[in-house]
Amino acid sequence: MADSKQSIFSDSYSKYGGAKQKRKDARVKLDVPCTVELVKSKTGPVTGHLSDLGTGGLAFQTTAIFYEGDHLKIQFSLNQNPLEIFGTVHRSSGKTTSVIFKPLAANEHKVVQEFIHKHYFEPKAKK
Repeated sequence: MADSKQSIFSDSYSKYGGAKQKRKDARVKLDVPCTVELVKSKTGPVTGHLSDLGTGGLAFQTTAIFYEGDHLKIQFSLNQNPLEIFGTVHRSSGKTTSVIFKPLAANEHKVVQEFIHKHYFEPKAKK
């Protein structure tokens, strides 16, 4: 009988030992200008650049400081579709802030999902 702990692959193959993927939604890297502002704040928006986008959240870079739990309004355009998305800061490290979206409206979700789909399945859209 075969040993159940013995691999069928040669020793030259190795298992990936990296961190477990915690995200359940596909994400893409990008560089899109955005404006960000605190919800219920008297200060105006700051400019930044989206660096990562998925249907559940995003990451942006800016010199402004945001803290975990801050409620934000982020405005940007994808494929000439202007979006205004609300979310909560999940993590902030250096110039990068990660945000988890409040539930997206159906049209916002569709725009983001189509952008991600084009990124993965239409090679020309990646650039």
